[in-house]
Amino acid sequence: MIFFSRSVRLLMTIVAVVDLAVFSQHSILVILAQAIGAALILLGMFYDYRPSSLTGLLIVATASAAAIELPSLLEVGQILTAIASLAIPMFVLTWLALSAEEGESTDVLLLKRPATIALTFALICLFSAPVVILVMSLLAPTAATRTTPMTEIAIMLIVTVVGAIALTRRVPETARVSEAREQTQG
Repeated sequence: MIFFSRSVRLLMTIVAVVDLAVFSQHSILVILAQAIGAALILLGMFYDYRPSSLTGLLIVATASAAAIELPSLLEVGQILTAIASLAIPMFVLTWLALSAEEGESTDVLLLKRPATIALTFALICLFSAPVVILVMSLLAPTAATRTTPMTEIAIMLIVTVVGAIALTRRVPETARVSEAREQTQG
C-alpha cells in the first residue's frame, strides 16, 4: 500500500480534471459538467463517501469523453493522444473515487482491488472503439469502412458511462464485512 495525505489526493484530482479540461472542447457546458463532477469527487473524498465520488466520476467521464476531439481512435498516434488526454486522468480519478470509502485509514490511495478495477476500467474505455470496429469489420465489412469519428467517440462514451454505472452499483468490501458482522452478532 502507498499512503498519500488527503491534500495530495485532492491535488491529484484537480490535476486530472485540469488535464481533461485542457484536451476537451471548451464550451461552457463541458466546463460546468467537469467542475460539478470534480466537486462531487472532491466531496466524496473529503467525507469518505464513495457514491458521491463515483457519481462525480460518471459526470466527468461523460463530459470529457463527449468533448474530446480526436479524428480517429484507430491509429496509434490517436490512441496515444487518448491515453494522455482521457485514459490517464480517468484512471487517476477512478482510482481516487474507488478509494473514497470508510475504512481503517482514509489516507490509503493504492489499494490492490480499486487499482485493478480502475486500470481495467481505463483500458476497457480506451480500447472499446477499436474492438467494436474490429468486430463490426468481421460481421459487416462494408459498415466498418464507413465508421466516423463521432461513432468511435459514441462507442467510447457508451462504454465509459456503462462502466461508471456498473462501478456505482458495486458494494464496497468494508460494507460487506460490516454487514456480515452485524448478521453474525444479531
